[in-house]
Amino acid sequence: MGFADISEPTTHLAPPKDPMETFNPVKALNQAADLISPTYWVNEILDMALGFNPMDETKKYFAGDWEAYAKCGEVWGNLGKLCMDVSKNVNAGNITLDRTWDGNAADAAYVYFKDIADRCDDLQSELDTLKTEYDVISQGVWAAAEAAGSFLGAIGDSAAVAAIAAAAGTMMGWTGWGAAVGYGLAAAEIVKIIELWGKATAAVNKYQLIIQAADAIIATAGGTIATKFTDFPLPNGAYDNPVV
Repeated sequence: MGFADISEPTTHLAPPKDPMETFNPVKALNQAADLISPTYWVNEILDMALGFNPMDETKKYFAGDWEAYAKCGEVWGNLGKLCMDVSKNVNAGNITLDRTWDGNAADAAYVYFKDIADRCDDLQSELDTLKTEYDVISQGVWAAAEAAGSFLGAIGDSAAVAAIAAAAGTMMGWTGWGAAVGYGLAAAEIVKIIELWGKATAAVNKYQLIIQAADAIIATAGGTIATKFTDFPLPNGAYDNPVV
């Protein structure tokens, strides 16, 4: 009796594709960085308002190779598809064998192979969960970076206005009223910068909660997969037919 596989699991063992640009959060931040002029006055305003460079501080939140992380999500999905195809092949062979083989040994074999197929289905489900949550985290990191980037761009605008106002106040200090207007406008923009930074960190924190929830699901799925591999049904030895 011949057994023909109905699917080819190894077709899913392909290298992951390069992820879309949306999985590179640093790019979103760099786009915002282009709006922040590195002039002396701007740096002075940012240091006065926040005590640090907001761009450098924000990049710390997004350190890491997120493109590789996104690729890992695709790999989990491919492994899930492999398990699904293995399950299909085992089930198909089991049904074919059951049509022509009867007896206690046949019944035991049927149960054994069905158990293997079921375990493969379980593994597929957990691997699909990993893929989904990896995608959630990758997209969440990008969304957080994009949100933070928009606030950083606004911070750059306010810093530029404040820098111009402060410089003008210095140059027109001899008039008295010129200095008051210039420094007053700069002070207003500094307050705005502080508020914008608060909104930027709030946006990052919002997505951090989503990422932490996904990370907890990943940990659970990983533990389940490890357990299923540990007690994966294996035969005690080769089948020994007493008649042969």
